[in-house]
Amino acid sequence: MIKILLIWLLAVIPFADIIAQNNLPPAYELNTDTAVAIRLGDNYWQMLEDREGLCTINDVSRPPIADKFHANTTKTDGMLGVDYSIHTFWLRYRFKNNMKQEARITIPKNVTYAVLYTPGSDGKWSHKLTGTTVPWSKRDGLKRNTTVIYIIQPGEELLIYERDNFDYLINTPDFIEIRFGFTDKVMQDYYDDNDSSVFPSFIFGVFLLAALFNLYFFLIVRGRIYLFFSLTLLFHGISRFLTSNDIFFREHPILKWYFVQGFGVFYFFFLIHFVRYFFETFKYFVRWDKYLIGLSIYYILNFILLKKGIIPFEYEDVIGPGIVMFSILITFILFLRSHVKGVRLAILAVLPVICIMCIPFLVVLFKLLNEYTGIPMPAFLKWVWLNNRFPVFEQIGLVWALIFFSWSLFQRFQQLQMKIAEETLAKERLAKEKEIERNQLIAQQKVQLEKEVEERTAELRQSLQDLKSTQSQLIQSEKMASLGELTAGIAHEIQNPLNFVNNFSEVNKELLVEMKDEMDKGNLDDAKAIANDVIENQEKINQHGKRADAIVKGMLQHSQNSSGIKEPTNINKLADEYLRLAYHGLRAKDKSFNATMKTDFDETIGKINIVPQDIGRVILNLITNAFYAVTERKNQQQDSYEPTVLVSTKKINGKVEIKVADNGNGIPQKILDKIFQPFFTTKPTGQGTGLGLSLSYDIVKADGGEIKVNTKEGEGSEFIIHLPL
Repeated sequence: MIKILLIWLLAVIPFADIIAQNNLPPAYELNTDTAVAIRLGDNYWQMLEDREGLCTINDVSRPPIADKFHANTTKTDGMLGVDYSIHTFWLRYRFKNNMKQEARITIPKNVTYAVLYTPGSDGKWSHKLTGTTVPWSKRDGLKRNTTVIYIIQPGEELLIYERDNFDYLINTPDFIEIRFGFTDKVMQDYYDDNDSSVFPSFIFGVFLLAALFNLYFFLIVRGRIYLFFSLTLLFHGISRFLTSNDIFFREHPILKWYFVQGFGVFYFFFLIHFVRYFFETFKYFVRWDKYLIGLSIYYILNFILLKKGIIPFEYEDVIGPGIVMFSILITFILFLRSHVKGVRLAILAVLPVICIMCIPFLVVLFKLLNEYTGIPMPAFLKWVWLNNRFPVFEQIGLVWALIFFSWSLFQRFQQLQMKIAEETLAKERLAKEKEIERNQLIAQQKVQLEKEVEERTAELRQSLQDLKSTQSQLIQSEKMASLGELTAGIAHEIQNPLNFVNNFSEVNKELLVEMKDEMDKGNLDDAKAIANDVIENQEKINQHGKRADAIVKGMLQHSQNSSGIKEPTNINKLADEYLRLAYHGLRAKDKSFNATMKTDFDETIGKINIVPQDIGRVILNLITNAFYAVTERKNQQQDSYEPTVLVSTKKINGKVEIKVADNGNGIPQKILDKIFQPFFTTKPTGQGTGLGLSLSYDIVKADGGEIKVNTKEGEGSEFIIHLPL
């Protein structure tokens, strides 16, 4: 028995503080379960302001904080309203089930974040979570309607502590209240509401279709009014569509509400500019037009300042949408006496809608006036019937404004099309008249022009012939210039075999005299030995004679025009010969010139089919340029620099690579793209025609090969030729 008593005491202790409270509100007695929505009277619930938002359920359910709960101070009759400097409120209330069956009640919470606590039989607090910014997966009860459900057994009471947190950009209540309904009736109403939820989607479709049509009109006539109206409809339609359903951002509802707020800001921004262009305030009321432009910019800044908390939330409807709608109302009034029939019709058709949409502005304005000056609110603004049906009136008004303005802009579009058509016809008529005048002028000038053309054509023909002749002379000059480069080298090269021929001829003469003497003496063996020496010398004379003959033939081939016929050629021998000829040619001109010549020939190449005269000119030109480059650098660096020219061949992937490299100054990057252009040269005037590399490029391309250059300033260059095997 003692154990049972101890267990009972432990269970009762957690609720001792609650039971001890004598200031709890009376329990609301549930005698029937047929109501869909009941508003608790202020005497049935209490509230507590949590200014720091730090109180827990244990804090507010026990003295001394529990004793601070008080009656509702946000009654609209007294014009007090919600203190928007406080974001967290605690509420507490009780229900008692007097029915013989269980009571299932549903409590809607249209707040940003709500937690409802109830005591459990185990001495712990259980809680349910809902709210407009609570992710869908974490909401209790009916998720879409942000409601929680409780079941109260017959004769039992239910105590609820409720913590409501507000983000006033999302939820801005005028006062705090508690509503509930019986679940069966609420569910029926919930499903009926879901059945009618297609209406917001339909309205969004209408707005989107109208926006696309007006955007189409803008693309045709380029009238800004159509663009602004299209954007107004688009942002308003998206904002309303996101507000009316939970299809998108279910797990990120706060993001959804900030999108709604952002789209709402752009909606009012473009609405202001649409009104400006619809009435053309910039033509008739310039100062008022400047005010509207400033208002559109201010509205965006107002949203930022509101978010930062710089502007109090209680003024939002007045200094935000309210002032915009009131300014638009004034704009309509300014044009009441307009002489334009379409404008007067628009004012008469839409002015009632604007007045209805100004009602929230007037309500908040008179609340502030009553608070600070004591001026009472007009009776019509207190009509519950009007306030409850304001969203319906607003929706109907917006649809009516959409239809009317769309019709009005369509009429204006047709007028613009007619105007454009008339202007087009006038332009075409003027263009035809100008065309006739132009044709007459052309006919008069045609004879004179034909005569001038004939004279100019004759001059051009003569100039073309002169140009071709000059071009041929330049090309021949380049060939002769390369031949001149060879002349000294050939003279040096041909001198060697001629010296051998002369020397062996003199030796043979002496040997023949000796052989005659030996024959006279009868020494036939000695005579035969001398005869053998003469024969050997004669073979050497023949060998060096052929060498001289080959050099002369090569010189003749280089000086003559190319036959264009390919023939098997030893590319290694050709490259080596032109390397030595170029070197000796420069040595003949400048005795101080000296350079290291290196070769690296691939002996596996054999003979390839090329035009030897042409490829020889290319190799000679590249080697001569290489010697010129190292000479220039040698003149700049007398001591430490050793001029070197490398000529190499290699077989690569079915091609022959011929490389001429030097360690000169290299080619600057800024002129690298120009070196193969005709007449481009870096040599001083009189030392180069600028055709060498250009002709070399053309020759290699004609032989089916390619030529490229690698260079680095201050380190040297290498020209690479690829020829097909």
